Amino acid sequence: MRGIGAGVAVVWLIVVMTMPTAAQEAIFIVRHAERTDRSSDSTLSADGEARAERLARHLRDAGIDAIYSTSFRRTLGTAAPLSEALGLEVQTEPTLGPDPMGSDDGVSRYIEGLVARLGERHATDRVVVVGHSNTLPALLAALGHPEEISIAGDEYDNLFVVLPQPVGPPTMLRIRF
Repeated sequence: MRGIGAGVAVVWLIVVMTMPTAAQEAIFIVRHAERTDRSSDSTLSADGEARAERLARHLRDAGIDAIYSTSFRRTLGTAAPLSEALGLEVQTEPTLGPDPMGSDDGVSRYIEGLVARLGERHATDRVVVVGHSNTLPALLAALGHPEEISIAGDEYDNLFVVLPQPVGPPTMLRIRF
């Protein structure tokens, strides 16, 4: 009897290991575009608005199912042209808090909540996330990217495409736009 139970367990393990895991098909992660000033809730500059329009043109045919952004004007402004082009509401929950460059604990809680929300609501979707120079590297790490990523204060042209894999770390592409 023990041999049969062990055999069934081995077959079950093989089946489970060969099944693809549920994960987002792709996650597009982008920092907000250029801002007008260094205030905590600045709007986009003219260059930032132009970059947001470029982002929308690049992603409008990518099959995006959901758009997430922090609740700051610069991130919402970056997401707006794509949101309008696709007819999708920008999701702002979970919230980051009053200062996106705030404590690591606040960023960690935000990233933890965002990753959970993506897994619960968008298990097989293509999702765009608009964030900040400190939230993007933390999000990439939380999604399993093994290398540390840094984004300089004056870098607004990064678009990260994360492709989760059934086994191991995701494939990540870093594109400048």
